[in-house]
Amino acid sequence: MKLLKITELIRDIPNGGPLGIFRNRASFDWKQLKLNIYGVDYLEYHEKVYRFIENSPDFRRPTKSLTLDEYRQRCFNQIKILFKNDFIVSNGLCLNAYIDYDSSLPVTIGILYAMVPGVIFSLGTERHIDYVSKFYSGQYRGCFALTEVSHGTNAKGMRTTATYDVSSRCFILNTPDFEAAKFWIGGLGKQATHAVVFAQLITPDNIRHGLNIFVVPIRDPNTMVPMPGLTIGDLGEKVGLNGVDNGFIMFHNFKVPRKNLLNKMCDVTPDGKFVSTIKDQRKRFGASLGTLSLGRANITNICCKYSSLAMVIAVRYCAVRKQFGPPETEEWPVLEYQALYGRLMPWLAATYAILIFSTTFLKQVQIFQAHLLNPETKEKAAAEGLEIHALSSATKPLCSWTVRDIIQDCREVCGGMGYLKIARLGDLRADHDANCTYEGENNVLVQQASNWLLTFSSNFTTGTSIPSPLKSIDFLARGKKILQDKFTCTTLEETLEPRNLLKVFQWLVCYYFEKTCQRIEALKNIGKNPFIVRNESQTFYAKSLSLIYGEHAILKCFIEKINDPSWSAEEKIVLKKLCSLYGSLCLERRLGDLYAGGFADTSSKIDNFLRDGILQTSKELVDEAVALVDVLAPPDFIINSPLGMSDGKVYEHLEMSLRQNQENFERPSWWKEMVSKL
Repeated sequence: MKLLKITELIRDIPNGGPLGIFRNRASFDWKQLKLNIYGVDYLEYHEKVYRFIENSPDFRRPTKSLTLDEYRQRCFNQIKILFKNDFIVSNGLCLNAYIDYDSSLPVTIGILYAMVPGVIFSLGTERHIDYVSKFYSGQYRGCFALTEVSHGTNAKGMRTTATYDVSSRCFILNTPDFEAAKFWIGGLGKQATHAVVFAQLITPDNIRHGLNIFVVPIRDPNTMVPMPGLTIGDLGEKVGLNGVDNGFIMFHNFKVPRKNLLNKMCDVTPDGKFVSTIKDQRKRFGASLGTLSLGRANITNICCKYSSLAMVIAVRYCAVRKQFGPPETEEWPVLEYQALYGRLMPWLAATYAILIFSTTFLKQVQIFQAHLLNPETKEKAAAEGLEIHALSSATKPLCSWTVRDIIQDCREVCGGMGYLKIARLGDLRADHDANCTYEGENNVLVQQASNWLLTFSSNFTTGTSIPSPLKSIDFLARGKKILQDKFTCTTLEETLEPRNLLKVFQWLVCYYFEKTCQRIEALKNIGKNPFIVRNESQTFYAKSLSLIYGEHAILKCFIEKINDPSWSAEEKIVLKKLCSLYGSLCLERRLGDLYAGGFADTSSKIDNFLRDGILQTSKELVDEAVALVDVLAPPDFIINSPLGMSDGKVYEHLEMSLRQNQENFERPSWWKEMVSKL
């Protein structure tokens, strides 16, 4: 059965050629590993998408750059075609398939067909069913309007108002000035017909009830003309993701019916009374935002997609590119040089670590979302929801920052060729950059993660158990005992054992937890108020705590995955090397903490063990590298980079790419200006 699925779902790649030497060195079957890593359902959907794109004229790559308007029109029409052919799904793991082809597609699809109807379904009631059906059918197109010009992170400070008017039984939406305009709204610039708007709800008694959510019609679906009382503008060209039409909107005494309030958490009666089962505004708002955690978790998987593409391009190119070599021998592939494999192989390990974690975590969040909708499991899901929020708030920044650095290094190891637009690395870097900011700015998210972690300070002190359904922080209850541990490994091999690396991470989490608590207490003792205490305990303390917590979670997930009995012996060996390399990479950066905190003394050789381990494992993985990126790689027409094609014929593909655009061989229209006298 497995062999049948491999033949059906995984395409062959060329034998021999410039990459054949490296493929022949691999110790494992790359097709078998691909099937085991991704699973049948994932590969079936991806292959279905790839074949459709390959055979559809509307998805053929343009031979020259498009204008902003042409690019957006192209993306819109492609999404329409995908929708008509039943390719649109709400499953993030499947939806992310489109990142391989064009990042703008899944972002737009995710907003139109997943995020907006998902929020309405989760936070609305039976009176909103018609909206949900029209969004899912494509009759309406929605956008998500939370951020304002002068307030993004501080959602509670947003100033758009929705005042209930008893006489008309409508909410009147107002934007006091441009700084309160809803801004950065994906899909709003040109194509949305409706917006899910967060606004400060005000009842007739002039009492404010915090941010609440409204479904607001913004354009006539038949003419696409904005409704009277609205100012809608486009934000123009961005650094990346230009197929997404980000925009801004201002409301000028704009009326929406009372029923347009999403009322699962609260409601306003026809006579203007505010009612809610959750009295605390902060808890009510938090519950509303909780429905968005799936998007943040999905970003970790999106990051992995970008990283995978960059690694495929860089490793394949560096396995073909030859420079220098020992005397009287032919030139070496640059992948053989320590200065290069010492950079790329740890990033390849990080890519696999993020892939395994993000896939597992996203599935956990999807199960949690189902628990929230089930009255029988809703209460039990409370602790799980808090942990998911904290874990996503730590790993989204960690993964997006890691992948930012991976793409940049991949660009640099490809030298000048990597700087060409046709190499695609520049576009990957620009498109990925948004992941560091949207769905929560990274530096703010790590604060949210540490806020949750620090609620367990008494558990840490007293050794009492911690509610951790995902078991990401349960060990903190043994924190005082863990801090007494010392580094006792006496060999490189012992140090690199994943379970031993995990113990070091647990010590580091406890170490930074205690340091942060001590910092907070010191600030309190000199009379600092809670706001200042939180503000002045971030850098070197709470921020580091959150990121190490995230690294621990990723490594722990990797180790658990390796212990799955479904792997072959060869697969398990190579995955263990990747796992050890990822853990060593992260810990090597924390050597100062390991020594300063007393975990390791100067005679322990932990620095030599980790650094020698990184170099030795990286060198061993050079033989596996091309096969490992074959596992990650989509088909060539999806990769769309002459540096990263599966046959390794870099220079042939490079020449072909340059010859496709006839303008490359023509004198410019302004040639006469060159021959005129200066």
